[in-house]
Amino acid sequence: MRIYFLSYIFTIVQFGFSIIAYSQDQSIENVFELMDKVINWQNQQTDHVKKYTRTNWQFATYYIGMMKAFKATGNKDYQDFLYNVGEDHSWETLPDMYHADKIAIGQVYLDLYQQKGEDTMFKNIKWVLDANLLRNKPIPDVRFKDNPYRHEWWSWCDALFMAPPTFAKMYQITGEEKYLDYAIDHWLITTDYLWDKKEKLIYRDDRYFGKKTSSGKKIFWSRGNGWVFGGLVHMLEIIPKNNPKRKLLQDQFQKMAYKLLDLQERTSDGLWRSNLLDPGIFAYLNRDENKFIETAKIDVPENSGSAFFCYGFAWGINNGLLDPDLYEKPMVRAWEQLIKHVSKQGRIGYVQPVGKDPKPYNAESWQEFGTGAFLLAASEYVNYLRNPIKKNQISFNKESLFYENNFSTANDLSKWILEGEAKAIVKDNWLEIYSPNEKSHHVFWCPKEFPANFVAEWEIQNLNTKAGLCIVFFSAKGINGLDVMHPSQKKRFGVFNQYTKSDLNNYHISYYTNNPKKPNRPFAHLRKNKGFITVQYGEKGIDAKSTSIHKIRLVKKENHISMSIDNREIINWKDIGFKNGGPHQEGKFAFRQMQWSHFRYRDLKVWTIN
Repeated sequence: MRIYFLSYIFTIVQFGFSIIAYSQDQSIENVFELMDKVINWQNQQTDHVKKYTRTNWQFATYYIGMMKAFKATGNKDYQDFLYNVGEDHSWETLPDMYHADKIAIGQVYLDLYQQKGEDTMFKNIKWVLDANLLRNKPIPDVRFKDNPYRHEWWSWCDALFMAPPTFAKMYQITGEEKYLDYAIDHWLITTDYLWDKKEKLIYRDDRYFGKKTSSGKKIFWSRGNGWVFGGLVHMLEIIPKNNPKRKLLQDQFQKMAYKLLDLQERTSDGLWRSNLLDPGIFAYLNRDENKFIETAKIDVPENSGSAFFCYGFAWGINNGLLDPDLYEKPMVRAWEQLIKHVSKQGRIGYVQPVGKDPKPYNAESWQEFGTGAFLLAASEYVNYLRNPIKKNQISFNKESLFYENNFSTANDLSKWILEGEAKAIVKDNWLEIYSPNEKSHHVFWCPKEFPANFVAEWEIQNLNTKAGLCIVFFSAKGINGLDVMHPSQKKRFGVFNQYTKSDLNNYHISYYTNNPKKPNRPFAHLRKNKGFITVQYGEKGIDAKSTSIHKIRLVKKENHISMSIDNREIINWKDIGFKNGGPHQEGKFAFRQMQWSHFRYRDLKVWTIN
């Protein structure tokens, strides 16, 4: 094990810095070129053909991605290639017709049938699906462990990408609801069994129930969850909106997406790890002893799972199931990071090989299904570029100067209130805020209650680039409508949840982030409280290492909020009342810093607007 582990580290070091091949030019033409390069490279790799066969799930996933690439680009070469695969295999599936993996290729056959209408494409796969429907309908047994019939039912999560969309496509062609009913009902049987309601993720199979890593984390495999996330896309593309069971799958998709969003924010590069809850842990399940055995710990992305997640985010945004305010920037970030792992020749690397749980791989690891997942993400990203999200610009007119503070003398701070073990002093015509010995997070409240419609401007400069976090609270009031300083409000001393999950309503924007444990957060955040509800991932805030003086503008006009740094807009959001009630109105304003922060502020001016 030691020899393998050291060899693995060497591979990471050797290749980890040589894979960036593509610029961040996100034009449709550039994405087309990238897709073509990836497909051409993959089609030249024939080592796996004898090992897997072209109609098994490994290649079927690649061909499903290539079919999406054809639909996105109109490149007939892709369609011709897939047609030739079908012709070469007489439009047949592999034996073992009840095994989900064997019928995944049927999705490609059925798409080609819709495009070309040749009966030979259709007959065999229909016979196979009918055989599944007509086996006297025994009660499905989706246990995996100790079940000799486990491969006849969808007892492992990967099966949900392979089989249900095949049945759904048959319904789409024939209009016969028995195919769709079978797909949905058996999907729900499997997810009812494998879905973790607390984590909003799915186990690979029941052997992982109760298994945990050395740090006590449950084991959720990235690609396994990717199979399900991609499968949900392919089911929701077909299930009619008036189908009473559609909402069950839609809820799964949205809950899983939100969990994946949270997990993505915890990574340094915007891509997901093979072991979703315990990044960096690689291991395998010993079948004989039914034990989870850890083998290595190296924090690298897993790009088949990441591509599926990027694909689902893009599809959800494009089809109105995911809020662009939350998912657009994370989706784009995932895509921009994925293409960094495409070599100059067209190989998508860091793809875990065939398996069922988190196992080691490296920058050169590739698989057909990883390429297929990448093509799915690329195809949906093209659809996103064709229909970009449009933001309404906030327009306003300044009416009168409501509040002004130059922070030039100590008297200028006389009515401000500081919460937390910190100091707020005036020095050289600046307000400096910091916590001596970095003891405490802290909040500094302006005495004036700002109106519901205002524009606030101030200048800010970082005096400690090693670490810090800056937030602005606004429209803050007690949940009972009282002033934040009313004696009935709970005592506060800088702890974050006292401002976000206690007895205050407010908005807050984090616009500088350099947490020592997570130094590379790429977005400004807008959250609505009470509840710490993220409502928008915006553009990048102040650069972590910047010592420049920055001009901040915060605008709130009715339900529309905008923030800009040096005239660069980082937040643009409308509160339409879906999250935590209607828009917050007038309320108090405060600067918040985490304990490591040392910033200075000057020239705070606030105007009423119309």
